[in-house]
Amino acid sequence: MNWETLLSFGDSITFGARSYLGYPELCGDILGKKLEKSWHVINHAVNGYTTIDLVRSIDPNLDNFRNCYPSIITVMIGTNDIKNGVSTENFMIAYRQLIVKLRLLSVGNNILLLKIPRFTRQVFYPYNYAMNDRVSEFNQCIKELAAANSLRTFEFGFEDDDFFDGVHLNEKGCQTAAIQLAGLILKDKGVESSAGLS
Repeated sequence: MNWETLLSFGDSITFGARSYLGYPELCGDILGKKLEKSWHVINHAVNGYTTIDLVRSIDPNLDNFRNCYPSIITVMIGTNDIKNGVSTENFMIAYRQLIVKLRLLSVGNNILLLKIPRFTRQVFYPYNYAMNDRVSEFNQCIKELAAANSLRTFEFGFEDDDFFDGVHLNEKGCQTAAIQLAGLILKDKGVESSAGLS
């Protein structure tokens, strides 16, 4: 079988907590149709996970993930750290550990760090719109860690109607993310162009 693996890590936003499929599965479907090959998608995302939760969840599965030979690894994490009031310093420590583990799993260091989406004005409790200051702060941390490790970052371009509750993606939002992520991968492969890469 002609296939590649997309390995995606995250929390409820990646999991697809407010939709049937998450954006990784939808991305794999788009890539399969465009590239005429199967995409093995692993969506290792858990609702409520903080960065350190994700780091610790990878340890017992390290060999299993590595044996899937992921062509590309994506990670979007940090929203629950913000909700829980995690300090920037602790977020950086946990995210550094996450990058170490992802580099152990990756083929050719093909890791994409996805920036945390901003909350909309329609955000539900326990989140609030003012938390966007922390989103910007954490995204700056991600940008700095990416530069220090020669990794790429990517920021999705979402509209307010891509969200179910100002935080989680709805069906449209998952499709929006999938199209943009697939566009980036297709650009990498020289098939199509994409926007949003930094």
